[in-house]
Amino acid sequence: MLIAHMSDVHLGRRQYGLEARAKDYEIAFFNAINEIIRLHEERGVDAVLVTGDLFDNPRPSPSTYLTAIKGFSRLKDSGLDVIITRGNHDASVINPVDNPISVLSSSGLVKYLDLNYVDYGKLRIIGVGCVPSSDHGKLTRGLRELMGSGLNIVMMHQYIEGAPYRYPMPNIDYYTIPAGELPTNAYYAVGHIHEHALRHPSLNAVYPGSLEIWDSQEFETYILNDGKLSKVKEQDPKGFLLLDTDYGDRVRVEPIRLRGGRRMIKVLINVNGESPSVFREHLGELSSLNYRDAYVEVNVTGELGEGFSVRDYGFNAVKGLIRDALKVNVKLTVTKRSSVKGQVVHGLLDLIQSVLGKNLSNEAMVNAILRALDLVSDGKVNEARVALEKALGIGDDVEWLQ
Repeated sequence: MLIAHMSDVHLGRRQYGLEARAKDYEIAFFNAINEIIRLHEERGVDAVLVTGDLFDNPRPSPSTYLTAIKGFSRLKDSGLDVIITRGNHDASVINPVDNPISVLSSSGLVKYLDLNYVDYGKLRIIGVGCVPSSDHGKLTRGLRELMGSGLNIVMMHQYIEGAPYRYPMPNIDYYTIPAGELPTNAYYAVGHIHEHALRHPSLNAVYPGSLEIWDSQEFETYILNDGKLSKVKEQDPKGFLLLDTDYGDRVRVEPIRLRGGRRMIKVLINVNGESPSVFREHLGELSSLNYRDAYVEVNVTGELGEGFSVRDYGFNAVKGLIRDALKVNVKLTVTKRSSVKGQVVHGLLDLIQSVLGKNLSNEAMVNAILRALDLVSDGKVNEARVALEKALGIGDDVEWLQ
């Protein structure tokens, strides 16, 4: 039997607050559906497993529901079974029973498994819904009771302790399950970790990863240092897995990579104490890349030249050098050489930098914030507060600035 295994679709996710990114997640889902149908026709894929986080929110919008219905209807019309279990995004912790996956199941489009199973001859597919780490004992006991005498495939949405993920994930500790407590007579089709084709080192378990880019650490990455722009990392692959069960008591795993998708670019710019004029000359290298329709994150770090201020460098010019992008998000983490104190007073500098990143298109606001940065760097926190309050049109009773 040949089975497609996808996970972490996150339909409805408006990443970075962009409707275009929600559309990207939808497109990735349909691309996976198209590829699975092609593999069904060419290689005989029989069923599809979805191991949680189909939705990004336990209360998906009607349009998000319709996206899921459209995709799964195409699979059903092609003669494919869809078997699904819930992830931490699909249901609330308070009431995991009433969730959007159960609604899809009631329509007959999918088979929803939560501590139950479905048999295909000697193959048993067991599904368990995502549980907090504190409930892992109940989960493992339930699994042992459900195991069949033939080949078992266990669907779950958990972090299995010991899986060597590269990027920090939210709720890792909250949804961890010890590998040593899981039955060994099974293959684990797992979700929750977003890295494509991540294998557990000691357990027969593989993560297909998410269908779309989730974190900036997965971006195509460049470094601009001393006027030289270098590519240091490709964008991470995304896709699903093919599980071939025709190998006796084991499962053969084949990664299937999805092509296309929006480019997600990160540029790391180092300020090495050079003068503003030299730095602006170095920035010209940014124009050598094609950013069309890409989401771009620019991180500027390092030390300013002695005697110069943030304003002198004109960091807001970075956006003008990146043409035709979907959006450019600039983050500043720069310090004054030999003038910045060892501590940031009440986190004000970080707050100013955050506001700056959201207001680079507002010239008056940018100037006010750059002035405040200079004042904070010189230890004049109260003067910086007054300057920001004046620019924002607020009074002395605002606690976050005090």
